Amino acid sequence: MNFNVGDKVRFLNDVGEGKVIKLLSSEEVVVEDESGFEYPYPSSELILIDGDAIAKEREAYDTKEPKFGEILSRNVNQDILKRAETDFNAKTYNEQRQTHRKKGEMMEVDLHMHEIMDNLSGLNPAEMLSIQMEHFERMMKRAEQNRVNCVIFIHGVGEGVLRNEIRRTIQEYYPNCEAHDASYQEYGYGATEVVIRRV
Repeated sequence: MNFNVGDKVRFLNDVGEGKVIKLLSSEEVVVEDESGFEYPYPSSELILIDGDAIAKEREAYDTKEPKFGEILSRNVNQDILKRAETDFNAKTYNEQRQTHRKKGEMMEVDLHMHEIMDNLSGLNPAEMLSIQMEHFERMMKRAEQNRVNCVIFIHGVGEGVLRNEIRRTIQEYYPNCEAHDASYQEYGYGATEVVIRRV
């Protein structure tokens, strides 16, 4: 993404916000953080803050509670389900994948909307959250069925709404699971690790 001097930004893999004060290239800018420190930062790891959009998102999250029964019974596009199935199999059974220690020991699930759906037009933030949580529920069931011990859910940093919803759902509905931050070295603050204990 291209930024302009003066743009307010949030760090994708760090806590806090800052302001773009200098453009070094199309891929790197200088950011002044909230403490007044200046340092170069990759453009790909910054999120532009749109005050109006954030206000609307917060209002949507505050006023609409997702109905999980409705989410799980939704008729999901078959192409998306096939892609999710292929993705699951590749990430669970591919022993060559560097993020896996053993076959079936762990898997990664990217919950970013562009990874779940091709067309996001017309979706409001509450609907997007519902779709992300539907995918989360589906992949948790597959992990349990296939006796996967650990699932990394990549949700990004953002406002923390998806992260909090994942943690709440694990705490309330998955007594045999434990959720905590995934490895900071690999994922920054943008992922939750769910450990599934076998009973």
